[in-house]
Amino acid sequence: MPRLTLLPLLAIAALISLVAAGVMLVTAQATPQLAAHLAFALGVMPLILAAMGYFVPVLTRSSHPTLAAWGPPLLALVGGALAVGAFATNFSPTVLGIAALVALLAAASLGGWMLARARHMFGPRHRGLDWYLAALGFLLLALLAVVLMPWFPAQRGGLRLFHLHANLLGFVGLTALGTLQVLLPTSLRQPDPEVATRLRTDLKWAAGGTLLIAFGASSLLPASLAALGPPLALLGSGLYGYVVLRMLSAWKTRFGTALLRADGVAPSLAAAALGLLGTLVLGAAHGAGWLPARPLVAGFVIAFLLPLVSGAASHLIPVWLRPGAQGPWHDALRARLVRWGGVRGLLLLLAGLVLSLT
Repeated sequence: MPRLTLLPLLAIAALISLVAAGVMLVTAQATPQLAAHLAFALGVMPLILAAMGYFVPVLTRSSHPTLAAWGPPLLALVGGALAVGAFATNFSPTVLGIAALVALLAAASLGGWMLARARHMFGPRHRGLDWYLAALGFLLLALLAVVLMPWFPAQRGGLRLFHLHANLLGFVGLTALGTLQVLLPTSLRQPDPEVATRLRTDLKWAAGGTLLIAFGASSLLPASLAALGPPLALLGSGLYGYVVLRMLSAWKTRFGTALLRADGVAPSLAAAALGLLGTLVLGAAHGAGWLPARPLVAGFVIAFLLPLVSGAASHLIPVWLRPGAQGPWHDALRARLVRWGGVRGLLLLLAGLVLSLT
């Protein structure tokens, strides 16, 4: 299947998965594990790997992606389907382990391909590539936690929480932050001269914050250090939130009212960034014992992922369907796709944050 045909199909599949998972989480018609893996393992993970394969040639100034780039998303799709099937039936640890290994192979092979592209490129690499590599590193850690669960049953709960945070904030969050900082100015056709500096300096804070949250919230620290878990998670939330706030502040200063329009890609992407920040704050409140955990997953899906994926897909699907020079056909299709994008993003943001508090 041609690469640029696969991408819009995965984007549509991800949106369907996210909507279905959001409904399941809100109505409690399925287990939280099934809904979460429908959203992330079957919907978001293959799409992110495919999008990375699409953007990496641009970031490394290299040739178009080949089989080595679009094979990993298909492998991830298989792994995600196995995980969803396991949670929909008997929670088989064997099937879940196989699903994790398949997805781990997908992430490792894509990471190897990305590093090979970076080694053979001319000139300095785009810093967005570092965010993608860091995101893949967190995905590998999250999947490794699943593989280790049967071997360390006493630590199963901690490994599950590490898997959750490394996936949501590490894999999904770092990918989103690395992409948003380039995609939003591109959608507005306005430059952001500070983006290279932010991408270069902020990755260590976001990645470090993710590690602190994942370890602090997972109870994987030695017993002698267990009391440090909540403060570490809170510190990590502060570091991660600092990165998101810096990005939002730069957008407000440079793009202003363009982020408040009823139509367009940028308002939807800005709503997604606010959703990420909001769920991060509410997650810290959960860590303090003030909020339950389950509504936060629904809030993350609705307030962050839905405006993010719908906004990005609205801008990129015309390019994926007809690559090359942009013309009136692309502009007309994009105008239809982004209609009421700002209103849609705002409603999803508010709905997700309200649900997180219930």
